[in-house]
Amino acid sequence: MVGSPPNFENFFMTEQLPYSERLRLIKLGLLPKEAVAKPKKAIKRVSDKKAAALAAEKEGRNGEETDLQKWYRNCVKRFTGYCAETGLKTETRIFEYAVMSVAHILPKSTCPSVATHPLNWIELNVDFHKKFDAMSWEEREKLGCWPVIRERLIHIWLHLAEAERRHFPHSLRQWIENNEPFK
Repeated sequence: MVGSPPNFENFFMTEQLPYSERLRLIKLGLLPKEAVAKPKKAIKRVSDKKAAALAAEKEGRNGEETDLQKWYRNCVKRFTGYCAETGLKTETRIFEYAVMSVAHILPKSTCPSVATHPLNWIELNVDFHKKFDAMSWEEREKLGCWPVIRERLIHIWLHLAEAERRHFPHSLRQWIENNEPFK
């Protein structure tokens, strides 16, 4: 094999060149690409199983909105157009955006018994809504809109399931027990 031209590809591969050198040679076109990037696949937002369950549930209610969707629509209809805390404008015309300004006072995840209660919401700017959800009850009690929230919570108390009352603000629970506003 004295007369045959050297095979550079095999030479470079067998010599185990450092990565930086192999990369330089690949960029110069002297070596073939070692690996090809895998094509990216989009991740499904909803699994096939969940999609089938949602479709069956929607068919069961004849394509009508869920109770939660109806509740959101009702809240958006009652919007003032301004955040209860900051005074900034909120979206009132496009439902898909307006719904982001409806903040549950008692979260629907921890208090499902009052998730769609007509008073369990307050209109907040989208950015402040995120902050509100992350606040403790002590921080919420310092807000300018606390009197409105407090009044609504008092009305919600009777509708709140017994097991969910532990999520209620402690100070307000004590006030209700001491003053007995429902007698």
